[in-house]
Amino acid sequence: MMSDPRTLTIHFAQTHQPWVVPYSQAVMESGVPHILATHSALHAMKSLGKLATVFEALDHSEEPITEEQTETVRAASADLMTTALRFANLFQFDLAKALVERVEEKNKVDYPDWAGD
Repeated sequence: MMSDPRTLTIHFAQTHQPWVVPYSQAVMESGVPHILATHSALHAMKSLGKLATVFEALDHSEEPITEEQTETVRAASADLMTTALRFANLFQFDLAKALVERVEEKNKVDYPDWAGD
């Protein structure tokens, strides 16, 4: 049963991510983080390609986004988040902290106090 996504934190997702889909035997046996990261990056590029396909098609259309396109955006976005969680685990950094730091850096603002530590 799925947990309530409204209460899911990035930290919890990172520390409880079930990596049940196996990579190839060679990748799994390597134990080398950058090899596993390369595989994850390739998956992220596949997801970005799906997003590009949807949005490029919309650029050439007067029609609103379809339910099928919205589902593609939803799935690809979740896949990108999974890749970010995977990178954080492989290279041992806190993704939630990195997100806050990056938002502050890029926007030159302090993250709201309600965001937590």
